[in-house]
Amino acid sequence: MADRFYSVILGEGLAHQVTEGSSTSGEAIELRVSDSIYSNKLAVIIGVEAIEQYLATTETNPIA
Repeated sequence: MADRFYSVILGEGLAHQVTEGSSTSGEAIELRVSDSIYSNKLAVIIGVEAIEQYLATTETNPIA
């Protein structure tokens, strides 16, 4: 199984606006999920939530 890529265009924020593919789309915001973890949906969600918490609490504005 190949890695999965999820992306949105700047300003999009709804689930139906997410693009899913097997290769990079080059959009402004993109998440790559390795095929080694892709089959474990809960593990991916936990990881994405950790990244979200990091960005909300640690990262500077604008993102450095």
